[in-house]
Amino acid sequence: MSENFMHEDLVKTKITYPVLFKRLWPYARREKLLLFSAIFAVAGGAIVARLIPALIGYAIDHGVKEKDYSVFTKVAYAYLILEIFRSCFSFANVFLFQLFGNRMLFHLREDLMAHVQRLPLQFFNKTPTGRIVTRLTNDVMSLGELFTDGVISVFTHFVIIMSVVVALALISWKLTLVSLVLAPFFIGASFYLSNRIRDILREQKKKLSLINAFLAENLNGIKVVQLYNRVFRNREKFGVLSVDYRDTNMRSIRAYALMQPIMNLFNATTITAALYFGGLLSAQNSIAIGALVAFLMNIQDFIPPLREILEKYQQFQNSLTSAERIFTLMDEPQEYELENLQTPEVVKGDIEIRNLNFQYESNLPFVLKNISLQIKAGESIALVGRTGSGKSTFISLLQRFYDAPEKSIFIDGLALERIPRTEIRHHVGVVQQDNFIFRGTIRDNIGLGDSRITEEQILKACEKTGYMSLLKRTGRDLLSTVEERGSNLSVGERQLIAFARILAFNPDILILDEATANIDSESEHIIQEATKEITKGRTSIIIAHRLSTIQQCDRIVVLDHGEVAEVGSHEELMKAQGLYYQFASLGLKSTLMDASAAGTAEP
Repeated sequence: MSENFMHEDLVKTKITYPVLFKRLWPYARREKLLLFSAIFAVAGGAIVARLIPALIGYAIDHGVKEKDYSVFTKVAYAYLILEIFRSCFSFANVFLFQLFGNRMLFHLREDLMAHVQRLPLQFFNKTPTGRIVTRLTNDVMSLGELFTDGVISVFTHFVIIMSVVVALALISWKLTLVSLVLAPFFIGASFYLSNRIRDILREQKKKLSLINAFLAENLNGIKVVQLYNRVFRNREKFGVLSVDYRDTNMRSIRAYALMQPIMNLFNATTITAALYFGGLLSAQNSIAIGALVAFLMNIQDFIPPLREILEKYQQFQNSLTSAERIFTLMDEPQEYELENLQTPEVVKGDIEIRNLNFQYESNLPFVLKNISLQIKAGESIALVGRTGSGKSTFISLLQRFYDAPEKSIFIDGLALERIPRTEIRHHVGVVQQDNFIFRGTIRDNIGLGDSRITEEQILKACEKTGYMSLLKRTGRDLLSTVEERGSNLSVGERQLIAFARILAFNPDILILDEATANIDSESEHIIQEATKEITKGRTSIIIAHRLSTIQQCDRIVVLDHGEVAEVGSHEELMKAQGLYYQFASLGLKSTLMDASAAGTAEP
């Protein structure tokens, strides 16, 4: 089992708030009407909230001091109306911002998923699946909190604070300055602590990603884990990761715990200053009693929104670390395409390889060297060679999962890189040794939800592979349920589904990559017959180790250390007694004996 999960999940760049909102603006722009409606609701609510303390102060100065109790009746009705308006603005604020945030999150998730599906195969080879899933789920959800909760609170409470400061200054600018003189120090200390929390949260994300990646690999390979008695060892590894994650969480808890005392102390000093100096001004008749009460009511409204902003700032830190990971994923380069691509209307299947040299990375050795090969349309070719000789790499290049050097592979005389990837993969079909089966129905797994694949095509494909007769014998049909990865199907049945899938899509170039390696003899016989049928008049490339499969091909290409060692028919290569002869004599001895018994000469 891989030890790579112990390495850190490194994020390339640290994103800042301006960069974050710049990256998010394209998503916000799609919902401008909702955004401006929510802003209007926030502004309306802030104005109404500031009118309430002023109304109370007016009641004290004109109702209590002047003993005009008719003022209280007017103030009571005015207060009720203001509260109704504030409730309406509050509802509109929360509802519109939540709707806005969820729609933005929907657009982001759609774009991120679409981007991941267009990433090159190299990315998935070097990135654990659990890490990608974490970014598509946990990180997107954390960033979603920025929209659906964080933005609402921060923007709303920032407007409230500004309205409070304006209201305080209108009552007494001197008292406002004295009361808030220590505010910059407390706010600075709070933001400093929040930045420390951000660093801890970034590390926390890395630890969680390691745990998810480790769990994903272990659950996918649970059979091997149990078979080789690795349960205890894996539990120890998980314990190390879990303890590390727990310790990081405890550091964040301690940092969070310091935030509340700082805000409480700030609240106490602010109210104390307002009471003390407000009392002095009132004694000097510099401020009316009602105005002082309104001032105290307003300044009490200053602390809660500031506390909310700081708490949401910490949440922003969490969202920011998620944003770093999401946009790092978004910045991964997609599969490269040239400009001015050509889409052939008809693909005959003529393949030409011209001096092909390929290496996965510039610092790695060449996997394929000096490959030159002509495959005529309708011809069947067998690829033979030791493990690591380059057979699978050759197939991957034909499908453009990796990019071969320009003008080294041609389809019907057209350079492969000039044909869109989607078009190439439409015309090149592959049946592998271990085919992926999706959760759903048998029909879904054959047609893959493609609207171009009709029911008739699926039925015909099942008939040709002999799969329909198997379904009838077992009392099932095309609508029978398939569990995840086809766990309720036999290996042979999964292979038959893959064969029916390839027949339904009817590609012009067919690749069989050890398609009969893991199936029983009865299923192999069915597929061998289907193979003869579908390879007629179709360019076919077959990777196989069974002589019965190889002998059906027009030519055999023997690869050795990434180079073409021999090319010819079975009879020609056996007479030459070269590398293919050694493979046949050593690796295919039992098959050769069967072939000899059937009347085929064995050297």
